[in-house]
Amino acid sequence: MKREPTITLKQRECKPSLLQQKSKLHPVMQRVLSARVKHSFDETDYALNKLVKPQQITHLEKAAELLANHIQRGSQILVFGDYDADGATSTALCIRALNLLGHLNVDFLLPDRVMDGYGISDNVAQRLTDLNPDLVITVDTGIASFQGLQKLAQADIDVIVTDHHLPAESLPVASVIVNPNAFADSEGRNLCGVGVAFYLMLATRSRLRDQGWFENRVEPNLADCLDLVAIGTVADLVPLDYNNRILVNEGLKRIRAGQCSLGLQKLIEFSGRNQQRLSSQDIAFAVAPRINAAGRLDDMSIGVQALLANDETPAYDLALALDDINRARRELQGQMTEQAVAMLERVQADTDNFGYVQFQPDWHEGIVGIIASRIKDITFRPSISFASSEQGMLKGSARSIPGVHMRDMLDLVDKKQPGLIERFGGHAMAAGLTISAQNLELFRATFESVLQDNVDASCFNNVIEHDGEILPQEMTLELAQIIQHSGPWGQRFPVPSFIGEFKVVNQRIVADRHLKFELRTTESGVRVEAILFYAAQQELTTNYQNIRIHYELSVNEFRGAVSLQLMIRHIV
Repeated sequence: MKREPTITLKQRECKPSLLQQKSKLHPVMQRVLSARVKHSFDETDYALNKLVKPQQITHLEKAAELLANHIQRGSQILVFGDYDADGATSTALCIRALNLLGHLNVDFLLPDRVMDGYGISDNVAQRLTDLNPDLVITVDTGIASFQGLQKLAQADIDVIVTDHHLPAESLPVASVIVNPNAFADSEGRNLCGVGVAFYLMLATRSRLRDQGWFENRVEPNLADCLDLVAIGTVADLVPLDYNNRILVNEGLKRIRAGQCSLGLQKLIEFSGRNQQRLSSQDIAFAVAPRINAAGRLDDMSIGVQALLANDETPAYDLALALDDINRARRELQGQMTEQAVAMLERVQADTDNFGYVQFQPDWHEGIVGIIASRIKDITFRPSISFASSEQGMLKGSARSIPGVHMRDMLDLVDKKQPGLIERFGGHAMAAGLTISAQNLELFRATFESVLQDNVDASCFNNVIEHDGEILPQEMTLELAQIIQHSGPWGQRFPVPSFIGEFKVVNQRIVADRHLKFELRTTESGVRVEAILFYAAQQELTTNYQNIRIHYELSVNEFRGAVSLQLMIRHIV
């Protein structure tokens, strides 16, 4: 059922002559980085002074001027965020940064996924209006909130929209909109919500400095907020371009050094990761899911409070609450995934499908995004999963693959069948939408038609790139540790992976679903352990003699001991 990928060598992006610029690098790392950096090895210099300048982001200076004026007047400021990890870190960052800038009259409001939906809906706009703030700052949301923002404007509330999602053909009413993806002349297009919020605070500090605000106050170091930027950037799966890698790298350094909230430290502890060696992969697979779980099943305010907590008892209690919610999320996700895969098996006889649309009446709308992502991974096709919502509506979460722009596809559906989609928004790889339950089959047919009319079938050729073979003498714990600390790795800057042939010394099944190997290189007989997580039934029951694998070098920590382990991605 699963579509096996084509595994091929990753080609160099950087000119070979530029390899000399970093001659002290491990030879394998020279090869790895030459296949990732665009222009030169200068792009592995993650100094903060290499960041995109605030002046290069459209409307940022105007927004900073408005925010600085409100700070100086002592205005009541309310931060409104999204209910995912990017929204939570964005919200926490604004509160921390405003406090550091000397403004304490600030609070936050987050929507309930089920009751409020995404963005500034009508009921959210009413709640905001009732709170009567002088200024609302939206973070990681707002660009699609036309009606809600109109209501705030009618109530004479200043609004700064900070967002990174793709806009519609027109923009909503707001005092200022800062969204690098809404203006052709803006830099920072790969920033996520927390990245845009961080830049707003940088520009505001500069404005306050020019106005003499810090003559009798300590000017803060806003790098103290980069732990939050790192978490949100990795969690939101935005491309790790050079600018984002600088932000994440500095944030990780600060987290490893303990320069983050006690709440985040407790959350890392509950996730079972080593804070002093925390990596971008640890954020993606262990820390971020615990934050996201609150918005999926409970109240994302718990996530914000945990990220801000600096007292022992609340920090522990909030991190524990997030860990408990995440356990419930995993259990529910497992049940829904089984149902989704069973549904897929029933319909996948039609191999000509360009996309998959699934719905189950009892699915939880906070989990459907994970289900859509799982089906996308299995089929390497765009996938949309729906859950029942209020008043006969379905709320869907969509995930896509490279080459198929999900928001554009939904826009084409909307143009082909006006009114079929009640509302939608998102970006290339992920989107959300709402439709009437009675229109599910029409939507499924229209979505498939749009895909077949606009997508080249070659997009469905799942090609995974690797970094070639490494010599047995290079297959060391030292190199694994170098890779671990040479990141950050992530979207469009993938963790190094390799290809190789081995003899199988022994193999065993671990926890009924993982496959553990002891391997020996075919040339020199070097032995190494390897593991394939969540192996398929066929893989679990095969008695391997010789094996060719696509793998990563990883550092395995067990009972205080550190060793090399190959993390198998595919048995080729």
